Amino acid sequence: MATTQAKPYTITIEPGRLLTLEEYANLPDEPGWRTELTDGRVIRMPTVKDPAHGWIVDNLTRRLSPYVSDHRLGRITYSQEGYDISAPDAPSQTGWAPDLAVVSRDHLPLLRDARARKEYPRLWPDLVVEVVSPSQSRPDVLEKAQRWLAAGTRLLWAIWPESQTVEVWQADEPMHALTVRGQLDGLEVVPGFSMPVADLFVFDD
Repeated sequence: MATTQAKPYTITIEPGRLLTLEEYANLPDEPGWRTELTDGRVIRMPTVKDPAHGWIVDNLTRRLSPYVSDHRLGRITYSQEGYDISAPDAPSQTGWAPDLAVVSRDHLPLLRDARARKEYPRLWPDLVVEVVSPSQSRPDVLEKAQRWLAAGTRLLWAIWPESQTVEVWQADEPMHALTVRGQLDGLEVVPGFSMPVADLFVFDD
């Protein structure tokens, strides 16, 4: 019997009232759900049941993490760490946590300061990696990619497990897609890093 994939939806504390990131951070966790704050609205999404999502992140981490560390390029963060990507002149009302991100050495002081204050860092990762989940539509992915780039992210990889493709996004550049025959390239964000796209989808070791 076919099953229906749950879809994201919006929740609010009081009808019509937008939340700040500080208020959002104090909301209780809900087992079986992930949330993020977008323009003051809490978006509630089902957790990913397919282990391939985590395996893809792990496959990339095994290559990317030692490279970033060995070349002293910055730090990697994961889906437990969120970022305040609200507009500079706007209230803190948008907080997103990418599956994986690279923060360059130049931005690490901001990351440390936010950690000391126990706040979401108001900065953008230089590289954002999002593994697309079944509950996300293409317009969802498009909107998030554009907002990350508008906030200041320089490179974004959107990984589509079903089609085994990677969409590569850069500011002021057209998006291009890589198949399993392609090669991930860190470009000037993670200079010198490369990895076959096919290696993202190896799940048998």
